[in-house]
Amino acid sequence: MLRKLLIFKLNLEKNNTMDEKIEKLGRYLESEESDDFYKLGNDIVFWVDWRESDDAIIEYCEKCLKTTLLSAEMKQVSDDLELTIKYEDRIYTEKIVDRDRTIIALNEIIKPKYEIRFCKVSDGSDTLAFLPLTSQQWKQLVEKYGKQKINQCFEPINEDSIMFNKEYDFDFDDSDVTLDFE
Repeated sequence: MLRKLLIFKLNLEKNNTMDEKIEKLGRYLESEESDDFYKLGNDIVFWVDWRESDDAIIEYCEKCLKTTLLSAEMKQVSDDLELTIKYEDRIYTEKIVDRDRTIIALNEIIKPKYEIRFCKVSDGSDTLAFLPLTSQQWKQLVEKYGKQKINQCFEPINEDSIMFNKEYDFDFDDSDVTLDFE
């Protein structure tokens, strides 16, 4: 009986945490103000610097999801650095290439229960934000705010996603610039 009560309490706390996430995300989605996004906190969104260690990315995601089943390990294999991601009974190992490949692989290994999306408000920065949620939470957000708005703010990640390695075309009109070298 005590065990059933403890399990019920843990499930209730987890549901309250899920509801709090949706509520906080709702504030941002309604305002679309970057200040509201930055208030979300590291328990909802994880941030990845372009120079980040790949195993740290998995650690940051786990801190948001709190699965206790997601982990990573890096090791040197010949001249290459290799990343192994473990989730439940799945193991994914790949030579480390870049942050994009690591996040794509992480997203694939935690599906279908979870999904990570790229937070577009961070696009263009050298530190990018990612939102990992349960599939049910994504469904709730889409039902409440619409698929277009959710995809506009949180870009789905797929095999071809480019987040860190984007090329930007900065086209400046310098016709009115004069240089004085005297």
